[in-house]
Amino acid sequence: MSIHDVQDLDDDNRRDLLVFPSLDPDGEDYPGPGRVIGHVEDPAPALELAERATGASPDRWVNRGVAGEDYADFVRARNS
Repeated sequence: MSIHDVQDLDDDNRRDLLVFPSLDPDGEDYPGPGRVIGHVEDPAPALELAERATGASPDRWVNRGVAGEDYADFVRARNS
């Protein structure tokens, strides 16, 4: 699990969030995955880690493959 704070490109055609420009490139372990906060094998421990380490809400999450589509929907709604 990693944290990757990126610039909002405001482009619903760009959905690969891992290649968005980082807000803190020096604070990340390496480009793309961001700052690693832990390694887990299953979803339940991942949600627990996210909640404990970042304050994330356990009932509001998507996996990386879905996040880009959610971002595109967000940009379209914001710009309409």
